[in-house]
Amino acid sequence: MHARRLVAVVATLTAVLAATGCGPGDSEQDSASTTEASCGRSDASPVGWQGESEELAAAVGWISREPVRVTTDSAEATGQGVMDARTATMSYTLKKNDRMIIVTLEEDDVYFAMLNVPGISFGTMYSLSRTEVPAGSYLDVDPTDLGGARRLVDAAVSVQSGGEQAATGKRRLAGAVDLTATWYANEELCRKFGDKVRAVPFTATVDDQGRLVEFVVELHALAPELGDARTNWEALGMPTNPQRPGASQPAGDVRALLKAFES
Repeated sequence: MHARRLVAVVATLTAVLAATGCGPGDSEQDSASTTEASCGRSDASPVGWQGESEELAAAVGWISREPVRVTTDSAEATGQGVMDARTATMSYTLKKNDRMIIVTLEEDDVYFAMLNVPGISFGTMYSLSRTEVPAGSYLDVDPTDLGGARRLVDAAVSVQSGGEQAATGKRRLAGAVDLTATWYANEELCRKFGDKVRAVPFTATVDDQGRLVEFVVELHALAPELGDARTNWEALGMPTNPQRPGASQPAGDVRALLKAFES
């Protein structure tokens, strides 16, 4: 799975699926089940962009135009970071063991370091080209879509008004997203939950300036232990001026490093 965004959700869903024993099976019956529940990832949202859905689509644009702070929270991990132009820095902390990964994207180069991971020194900075980043991993940071806002909005299959908060002027929108149109979908997910992944409830908050500031995917609708995946965006109002990391070494087996972090 990815995240891409809400990147933390990926690890959450993967962990739950593993715990519930929904990995690939050896029997013919298991094989058939996987085929029947194939994701068939969607390429575009089937929602018609009008009314509330049009408002949601317009609300996401500011995130790629301004310096932004993003925070994420799910049952598996928390994340936070900042974005400015073609650079971004994100950190994620796993709740189960307090391991941390810090990721910096500087144009087309990705740098990362890990903390509290056995056998890996926190002082070691790894680097690789963005083209080498495994899709959906914690390293998959998009500076033009920090937190995966546009991907989530584009995956909406229904949107309706949830009312306005008179005191703040914020608008609440609600509906459902098709996870197969996001980086979150994989065969295990579809096998476990079937067509439910194509209409997962969400709520979104648009501020009084028409900007998307919160998006919550209600993953508990799939399984209570998944909780909800929450992402918040905040305008910084000033450039982030991130610094390119210092000396680093090639990442080598990136997937092995990520597996060590998530284990």
